[in-house]
Amino acid sequence: MSPLPDVFLVDVDEEVLDRLLDLAKRDASPDEVAPPLGGPGWNLERTAWFFSYHRAAAEGLDGTAGEKSWGILADGALAGSIRLKRVDAGNGRETAETGIWLGRSFRSRGIGSAALRLVLAEARGAGIKEVTARTLAGNRAAQRILAGAGALLTPDDDGTVRAVVAL
Repeated sequence: MSPLPDVFLVDVDEEVLDRLLDLAKRDASPDEVAPPLGGPGWNLERTAWFFSYHRAAAEGLDGTAGEKSWGILADGALAGSIRLKRVDAGNGRETAETGIWLGRSFRSRGIGSAALRLVLAEARGAGIKEVTARTLAGNRAAQRILAGAGALLTPDDDGTVRAVVAL
């Protein structure tokens, strides 16, 4: 059994942003990384969204977007991205939503679980009391990662699963 990689979160500056896009284009499906804008593949509209999104999220949870994204480093290699966004869950609790994508070559190695633990620590440090996520009902790997972090998983009628981690 191979040892778990060392996983760290890094701020998304312009260098990391360029490297993330390169990773996404060569090692992930565009639909895993960005909304379906302008047709299939990495077209100009989707690429523009990718840059705009990460630049806005660079301001952090207290910035205009109320969101922060990080690059995920695994043993020094850029493996993907994870985010945390403040949301109004309507329950009076400080709540944030998270989402993650990893390049295919970095999956099933414990990197997603480690990155989620790190982003939950960031959430705690920001005073957030609950973190939610949503994944497809067929995405068993994401559900295992979320359950491993203590999430309560609830299937929805739309083919997704909602996860809630109380901090």
